[in-house]
Amino acid sequence: MPPDALAAEATGHVAAAAPSRRLGESLAVDGIVHAYSGAPAVSDVGFAVPAGGIAAILGPSGCGKSTMLRIVSGLVRPSSGTVRIGTRDVTNVPARARRVGMVFQNYALFPHMTVRENVGYGLASLPRAERDARVTQLLALVRLEAFAGRLPRQLSGGQQQRVAVARALAPRPALLLLDEPFAALDRALRADMQFEFVRLQRELGITTILVTHDQEEAQAVADTLIVMNGGRVEQVGSPADLYDRPNSLFVNTFVGQASVLRATVVSDDESACVLRLASGAELRIARRTGFLRGVEVAIAVRPEHVAMHAAPVAGSLPARRILSVPQGPQMLHDLMLDDGTPLKAVEPRVPRGTAAPDTVHVTFASEQCRVFPAP
Repeated sequence: MPPDALAAEATGHVAAAAPSRRLGESLAVDGIVHAYSGAPAVSDVGFAVPAGGIAAILGPSGCGKSTMLRIVSGLVRPSSGTVRIGTRDVTNVPARARRVGMVFQNYALFPHMTVRENVGYGLASLPRAERDARVTQLLALVRLEAFAGRLPRQLSGGQQQRVAVARALAPRPALLLLDEPFAALDRALRADMQFEFVRLQRELGITTILVTHDQEEAQAVADTLIVMNGGRVEQVGSPADLYDRPNSLFVNTFVGQASVLRATVVSDDESACVLRLASGAELRIARRTGFLRGVEVAIAVRPEHVAMHAAPVAGSLPARRILSVPQGPQMLHDLMLDDGTPLKAVEPRVPRGTAAPDTVHVTFASEQCRVFPAP
């Protein structure tokens, strides 16, 4: 289906709901299964988003996140499972009857329509005066009053995105769905639009589902993350929960950066777990991990939990510095342990002309290391 046809199907021609500051309704999906030509796309997917919340469906390409968005929107009907918006079971309800607004990755604006006409597209059933007032209100909300008479090709990427959001909001939907909405924008504009989007969402209180493969973007705008992998949900929780308490190695390495060290369990008791690395060195973690002696495990270590020392200290491991890259106020160091394991570390930027030594010694904030079954 062409992009503008998708926009027409998702937007529909519906009467606006009664004015309300908190427009959103809760979303609950349960046991969703779907396949394309016999190939599974999503399997037993379930999650819930409270009314007024922002959730990001996050995962690598092909994990099923866009399929889930289209199932929620009504553009795709699942093979099995249920979709509920508020108290309504909408699993078999067509897209235009669900009260769902959708912003596509390419924005799917109608090229022959002005900004004002695009925004008012889904309000054809309203009296002209009421429709014009609603469009004017939305143009002010997205700060595009001065661009009402322009065509989409006369707008910047960020302006086109705001038109698409305004058009999706025009019929006062219960849910706002966005498919990779910031992907086409440059980095600086993307950050600006993320702040603008959060401002709009908080002002309206509309329940929002965002699909993205960018974990930094997801953490910046969402209060709930739904991490998918291989068509299944790996973990649902707040950005802090998933960053600090990931329940799988995939989540730990996908949400934020992490190096993975292979090890074997030497001992595990109430006070500590002792792990032997490939080099023969031992790492002590001051808590029980629940793994049996002799089991192979993977230790996930975030860069900020690695400390670099110029000389050996208690419990340190020697490492070779491969590359150092500035990232704003900090330096990201690409290191390699003696056994060939790559390791990333960060530290504050040093004065110009001061370089980190090529050979360093590293220690870990072991209480922050996460231990998982070896893949």
